[in-house]
Amino acid sequence: MTEDYSIIFQKEKPGSPSKDLVSDFGMVCISFPFQLGFETKDVTTDDWIEEDGEDSFEPDILPLKAYDLEAEIGYQGSDFKTKLKSFLDYLIGVDGDGVKLKVYNPHSKIGRKGLRFLKYEPVISSSDVFTFKVTFRVTDPRTEIIPIVNNDVINLG
Repeated sequence: MTEDYSIIFQKEKPGSPSKDLVSDFGMVCISFPFQLGFETKDVTTDDWIEEDGEDSFEPDILPLKAYDLEAEIGYQGSDFKTKLKSFLDYLIGVDGDGVKLKVYNPHSKIGRKGLRFLKYEPVISSSDVFTFKVTFRVTDPRTEIIPIVNNDVINLG
């Protein structure tokens, strides 16, 4: 299994290989949220003017809202631009496997599917140390993803 300071990515397209932030991109995860978004959607209501209160229509299970997840990533080395371009190209689908991701962080033991890249934001840079934030939209807030290791191959299921 990979290091605690990594993130495992896998595109949702069938047959897509998993990618490890450390071994495939040479980067490390500095922060990853331990708490994920858990907010319900509004239920349908009627607010009759002539009646007190409101009539609400609650389903058996309340649906959850999508949310944004932000991870901070670091890199040390002189070829930062090349490594960053490779990583961002992967996130935006240049590899040909689409843009929908499954993601798992070994340190927080949190994994989700239905993610798409939203933005990149540089945080600090020095002569050879760079940190940046990436924000993802989590469109499936309920499904948990765990790594499945088979013959040293990691798949997110």
